[in-house]
Amino acid sequence: MRPIPLDLDATAYSYVERPNSVLVGLVERHVIAQRSRPRILDIGCGAGANARELKARHDGVFIQGIEPNAHAATLARQACDDVFVGLCDAWLAQAGPEPFDGVILADVVEHIPDPVAFLRNLAAAPCLAQARFVISVPNYAVWYNRLRTLAGRFDYAWSGLYDRTHLRFFTQRSLEGVIEYTGLRVVEERCTPSLVQSAAPALRKLFEKDVAAGDHLSLGESSAFKLYRRFVEPAETRVCNAWPGLFGFQIVCVAERG
Repeated sequence: MRPIPLDLDATAYSYVERPNSVLVGLVERHVIAQRSRPRILDIGCGAGANARELKARHDGVFIQGIEPNAHAATLARQACDDVFVGLCDAWLAQAGPEPFDGVILADVVEHIPDPVAFLRNLAAAPCLAQARFVISVPNYAVWYNRLRTLAGRFDYAWSGLYDRTHLRFFTQRSLEGVIEYTGLRVVEERCTPSLVQSAAPALRKLFEKDVAAGDHLSLGESSAFKLYRRFVEPAETRVCNAWPGLFGFQIVCVAERG
């Protein structure tokens, strides 16, 4: 197996993005449905796949993105109303008083050296005082990782559970513990399905040329993905919801100040 390069500067932005249906649904139910013209902060918005989906489905939603990768931020501007290029701490230092109703942290917390301090800083920000946080992280206890660990395998990859930039790993229980320890309260918890996702390394190869050309949203726009979302994902999600700690690929939580 060819080793994954760890030279992050040289490999730049390598993600294949698609909207997270479970996360989008929770944002709709817990943020958008509660406000007439909601303001959402999408931290680590990437190329804007989730923002694009939300803006396409709801008029009047304002989405501010924060993205440290300049190339991804350029793509995200096509979906977000505004994108801050840099780290979250820099954004917080210059944030204005206008409040946000929701915060999206889609696959962000696992990249943070100190998740507790990170979430506490966000929760303490005046402009996020009334916001609900929608947080997703990969589930380290997903069934196929249990099998790989039993076999003594841990190989870093371009993305997914074994992303070469992950600094923290979470299970359903440990994520709940971190959220509660920061002073937030879990309102609802769901999972994303893992059955098709387990084949992601092989499926990614179909889109590597698009990523190399700078089209990180090619997966979400493909006809195969649209068919998957319509016919396969609903059934797969029902199976995974029966035992999210084992079958969930991502744990997705909605949290608010306690």
